[in-house]
Amino acid sequence: MTGGSRSGKSGHALKLSEKYNKKLFLATAEPLDDEMQERIKRHQAERGKDWTTLEEPLDITGVMKKEFNNYEVLVLDCITLWLSNLIMSGADREAILTKLHQFIGECKQSNAHIIVITNELGSGIIPMDASVRSFRDVAGEANQILASEFDEVINMVSGIPVVIKSASSTSEDKLKPTDSEHEFSPQKKQGLYEAIYKRRDIRHFNSKKVNPEALGRVLDAAHHAGSVGYMQPWNFMVIDDPQIKNKVAQNFKKANEEAALKFSDERQELYNSLKLEGIEDAAINICVTSDRNRFGPNVLGRNTAIDTDLFSTCCAVQNLWLAARAEGLAVGWVSILSYDQLKEDLDIPDHVQPVAYLCVGHTEAFYPKPMLETKGWAKRLPVEKLIYYNKWQGTSTDFKVRFSDNIKDD
Repeated sequence: MTGGSRSGKSGHALKLSEKYNKKLFLATAEPLDDEMQERIKRHQAERGKDWTTLEEPLDITGVMKKEFNNYEVLVLDCITLWLSNLIMSGADREAILTKLHQFIGECKQSNAHIIVITNELGSGIIPMDASVRSFRDVAGEANQILASEFDEVINMVSGIPVVIKSASSTSEDKLKPTDSEHEFSPQKKQGLYEAIYKRRDIRHFNSKKVNPEALGRVLDAAHHAGSVGYMQPWNFMVIDDPQIKNKVAQNFKKANEEAALKFSDERQELYNSLKLEGIEDAAINICVTSDRNRFGPNVLGRNTAIDTDLFSTCCAVQNLWLAARAEGLAVGWVSILSYDQLKEDLDIPDHVQPVAYLCVGHTEAFYPKPMLETKGWAKRLPVEKLIYYNKWQGTSTDFKVRFSDNIKDD
């Protein structure tokens, strides 16, 4: 993690570490004056109680050897101060680079995720003082070595992370011919497909609150879904009132008991064992609705297919779900409800149709596979069996879809 002073490096490192439980913050700063002591206290408060903080100005490799097996993620802040400490203790360039390579070697032995923060010093005016130029040079050399050895490099610019090296993107990938000039880069495609294949219908939530800005990005992504005639029929009712959530939970309970009666014997027993909602556990509930009167009775593309407003709203739900997965937010769709009762409890007008009632929050872990598949309720159908050509159950002639060997959903 590199960038200029106050560019947001530490904050982004903490954000990347949120999903881990055992976290170590290794600080190289020394509280040499009142201002630095106050700065250190402020940063410790920002990290919170989830972090273990160790201060070591010189022997970071020794700390790595001793501690890396005890933590899932380690953040070192920062390399530039560490280099300054070494110079002040009398180390020359050769000794510093030797210690740097020893540190990198120890990182490679670790099973933990390691984030190293450094400063970009090479973008300013060339210093007049020879000793300052020497420090700048060794810092630049150290940054180049770290960038070449670490899997990913992020440059922070005014609080915005810019990925300049990724484990999933190589120069070889960029040189491969593409089918279209509009094709995404391999890295961006991987992110999209990862959101799709790792999306899960989640029922288990923890008590962690949802970041309002993250939810804003998710709902904006939902709002950018395609809609027939550009009708944009959706509304998003964000629910955090415990009393409202309890009403919906009671609605589910009654509907679920009625649904269970439709199954018998072992199937009913399996059904009753499934956790099918997380209404009161999730930090936020969202009811996605379709306004069936939006823009009047004559909407482009809807005259022959009146339900396209509902179909369009489903596209918004899918966008919401995928964006939430990319943000690390869990989503569960609660469909076992009386929608008449839901409309009454949420004061929804007659002409507005609830389409999806979603639980949104954080979870300890996303299911490796869809929960219903894991529980033995159903299996994913082979996509090859669901594709026809030119007519119902038609077989291929000249053109046939092919599937990549690395496509999988677990």
